[in-house]
Amino acid sequence: MAKYHPLQGNFSVGTTLYIDTEAKVSDLLETATHRIKAARNLLNSVTCLCVKEAEGHDLEHFANAAHMLIQDGCDALDVLGWKLEKAANGI
Repeated sequence: MAKYHPLQGNFSVGTTLYIDTEAKVSDLLETATHRIKAARNLLNSVTCLCVKEAEGHDLEHFANAAHMLIQDGCDALDVLGWKLEKAANGI
Protein backbone atom coordinates (compact mmCIF):
# COMPACT_ATOMS: atom_id res chain seq x y z
CA MET A 1 0.00 0.00 0.00
CA ALA A 2 1.36 3.42 -0.94
CA LYS A 3 2.16 5.78 1.96
CA TYR A 4 -0.26 8.39 0.63
CA HIS A 5 -3.66 7.57 -0.83
CA PRO A 6 -5.42 10.31 -2.86
CA LEU A 7 -8.77 11.57 -1.64
CA GLN A 8 -11.61 10.83 -4.04
CA GLY A 9 -12.83 14.42 -3.61
CA ASN A 10 -9.88 15.85 -5.57
CA PHE A 11 -11.43 18.07 -8.21
CA SER A 12 -8.26 19.48 -9.76
CA VAL A 13 -6.49 18.08 -12.81
CA GLY A 14 -3.68 16.74 -10.64
CA THR A 15 -4.13 14.98 -7.31
CA THR A 16 -3.41 17.41 -4.48
CA LEU A 17 -4.99 15.97 -1.32
CA TYR A 18 -3.96 12.67 0.25
CA ILE A 19 -4.46 10.51 3.35
CA ASP A 20 -1.39 9.18 5.12
CA THR A 21 -1.94 5.41 5.07
CA GLU A 22 0.61 5.06 7.87
CA ALA A 23 -1.38 7.31 10.22
CA LYS A 24 -2.47 5.83 13.54
CA VAL A 25 -5.81 4.01 13.50
CA SER A 26 -7.14 6.40 16.16
CA ASP A 27 -6.18 9.42 14.01
CA LEU A 28 -7.95 7.99 10.96
CA LEU A 29 -11.07 7.30 13.02
CA GLU A 30 -10.97 10.80 14.54
CA THR A 31 -10.57 12.37 11.09
CA ALA A 32 -13.48 10.40 9.64
CA THR A 33 -15.70 11.06 12.64
CA HIS A 34 -14.99 14.81 12.60
CA ARG A 35 -15.79 15.19 8.90
CA ILE A 36 -18.93 13.05 8.97
CA LYS A 37 -20.26 14.87 12.06
CA ALA A 38 -19.50 18.24 10.45
CA ALA A 39 -21.50 17.18 7.38
CA ARG A 40 -24.33 15.94 9.62
CA ASN A 41 -24.42 19.31 11.40
CA LEU A 42 -24.36 21.16 8.09
CA LEU A 43 -27.27 19.09 6.78
CA ASN A 44 -29.11 19.60 10.06
CA SER A 45 -28.87 23.35 9.40
CA VAL A 46 -30.42 22.78 5.97
CA THR A 47 -33.42 21.08 7.57
CA CYS A 48 -33.98 24.26 9.59
CA LEU A 49 -33.61 26.50 6.54
CA CYS A 50 -36.75 28.07 5.14
CA VAL A 51 -36.63 26.98 1.51
CA LYS A 52 -38.83 29.90 0.46
CA GLU A 53 -36.17 32.36 1.64
CA ALA A 54 -33.15 30.42 0.36
CA GLU A 55 -31.23 31.86 -2.55
CA GLY A 56 -30.96 29.73 -5.68
CA HIS A 57 -27.46 28.45 -4.96
CA ASP A 58 -27.74 28.13 -1.15
CA LEU A 59 -28.86 24.49 -1.18
CA GLU A 60 -26.29 23.63 -3.84
CA HIS A 61 -23.53 25.11 -1.68
CA PHE A 62 -24.72 23.15 1.38
CA ALA A 63 -24.91 19.95 -0.66
CA ASN A 64 -21.42 20.41 -2.16
CA ALA A 65 -19.86 21.09 1.24
CA ALA A 66 -21.64 18.13 2.84
CA HIS A 67 -20.64 15.84 -0.03
CA MET A 68 -16.97 16.82 0.25
CA LEU A 69 -16.93 16.29 4.02
CA ILE A 70 -18.68 12.92 3.78
CA GLN A 71 -16.40 11.76 0.94
CA ASP A 72 -13.28 12.71 2.95
CA GLY A 73 -14.68 10.85 5.96
CA CYS A 74 -15.43 7.78 3.84
CA ASP A 75 -11.91 7.88 2.36
CA ALA A 76 -10.44 7.94 5.88
CA LEU A 77 -12.70 5.00 6.84
CA ASP A 78 -11.50 3.09 3.75
CA VAL A 79 -7.86 3.51 4.80
CA LEU A 80 -8.79 2.55 8.36
CA GLY A 81 -10.45 -0.62 7.05
CA TRP A 82 -7.38 -1.53 5.00
CA LYS A 83 -5.16 -1.09 8.05
CA LEU A 84 -7.45 -3.21 10.23
CA GLU A 85 -7.65 -5.94 7.57
CA LYS A 86 -3.87 -5.90 7.21
CA ALA A 87 -3.47 -6.21 11.00
CA ALA A 88 -6.03 -9.03 11.17
CA ASN A 89 -4.15 -10.95 8.48
CA GLY A 90 -0.86 -10.44 10.32
CA ILE A 91 0.74 -8.55 7.46
